Amino acid sequence: MVSFVNFYISSKDNAKIKYVKKLTSNARFRKSEKKFVIEGIRLSYDAFLNNVIIKEVYYTESVKNKFSDKLRSIINHAEHAYKISDNILPFVSCTQNPQGIVCVCEKLDKHFDLNKIINVRRFIILENIQDPANVGAILRTADALGINFIFMSSNCCDIYNSKVLRASMGAIFRVNISFFDNFSDVATKLKSNNVKILAAILDKSAKLINKVNFKDIKSIAIAIGNEGNGLLKQSIALCDECVTIPMCGNAESLNAAMAAGILMWEMMRETRK
Repeated sequence: MVSFVNFYISSKDNAKIKYVKKLTSNARFRKSEKKFVIEGIRLSYDAFLNNVIIKEVYYTESVKNKFSDKLRSIINHAEHAYKISDNILPFVSCTQNPQGIVCVCEKLDKHFDLNKIINVRRFIILENIQDPANVGAILRTADALGINFIFMSSNCCDIYNSKVLRASMGAIFRVNISFFDNFSDVATKLKSNNVKILAAILDKSAKLINKVNFKDIKSIAIAIGNEGNGLLKQSIALCDECVTIPMCGNAESLNAAMAAGILMWEMMRETRK
C-alpha cells in the first residue's frame, strides 16, 4: 500500500510517458499489451470501485489538491504511482481539458461462459457498430436500464477506445460483454436456451417495438446493426422477428445509440413494472 508518492516525471520523452501515449493511440498495441488507458478522476475512481486492476497512475499536483481522498484510494489500489508535471498531461490525454489523472489498467476479463446465460432474461446484440461514442452510450444506457449482458461482434469498434470509455461513464466496468465472430453462433446458443431474438430494422413491414408484448416473453435479445447499413441480411434471417421504431417526423432514421436506447427502454418496461 502506498500513499502520495514522490516519483516525479517532468519530460514527455520519458519512456513511461511514451508507453502511455502509445497505448492511448494504438488499438493494436493495446491488444498486444493487454492494457488500456483511462483518464479523469471520475472514471479512475469508478475503476477503483469496480476492482479494475490499475497498473500505473499518473497524476498532477492540481488533482491531488482537488481530489485528495479519491486520489489516495486510487493510488493505494494501484501497483505504481507517478506524479507528473502539467505540461505532460496534454501529451497523454485525449481530451481538450485534461483532468489531471491518467491510469493504465489491465485488460478487463470479458470472457464469459455462454452456458451460464440460462438465467439472463434480457440481452443486446451489437453487430459492426463503428462509432465509439455510440458504443459507449449504448453500454451506459444498458447499465442504467438493468441490461447486464451484451454480445458484440468482433468487427465493432474497440471497447478500449478512449471515446468508448468516456461515453460509457464506467458502464464498461460493470456490463458483461461477450464477443463473437459469427452471428450464427450467438443465435444458436441463445435459441438453445429459449431466448427469442428480435432484429431491429428500418422497414415499415416490421412490427412496431411498442407493440411487442415483452411481458409474455421470458427471455429475449434485440440485435442492432451497423450505423449505415444495419444488420446483415443473413443475421436478420437468423432472428425470430423483425421490429422497428415508429417515427412520425421527417427523419428517416435515428442515431444508433438513440435507437438502441429506445429499444432497450421498451424491452425493460415490463420488468420495471
